[in-house]
Amino acid sequence: MILTNFEFIGANRGKIIAGIIFLFGSGLFNLSRVKSKKQANDNLKTLGYKVIKVKNEFGEYTFDSNSIKDFEYSAEQIDEETYEGSLYLIDKDDRKHQILGFDDENEKYVLNDLKWFSEYLIKHTELKIIVANIGS
Repeated sequence: MILTNFEFIGANRGKIIAGIIFLFGSGLFNLSRVKSKKQANDNLKTLGYKVIKVKNEFGEYTFDSNSIKDFEYSAEQIDEETYEGSLYLIDKDDRKHQILGFDDENEKYVLNDLKWFSEYLIKHTELKIIVANIGS
């Protein structure tokens, strides 16, 4: 029908082009997300006795309570219905190493899960985090 009705194409040319651009852009966005998640998950993370081992393209690292400064997590909205969360290990040199990354439809669930994993890893490594007492 579209190929035989040239009036339809002429009157809606802008909408058709905009639709093609939108679909192409959405596809590229989703491919880039899949690629970044695959790269993050290709890095091997292993829990040993009171240590976390991370193996990536830069080398192999072993982190314990003496070499870990903190754990940091964040969640950001990447589209209308999806939140992406990441958990990072921060070493004594302030370098961030991604430990975990995942998506969910609810920001609350993403943050709760990241907090749980962060607390679990703090207990696992027996990391002592000092919280400053302000106002005393």
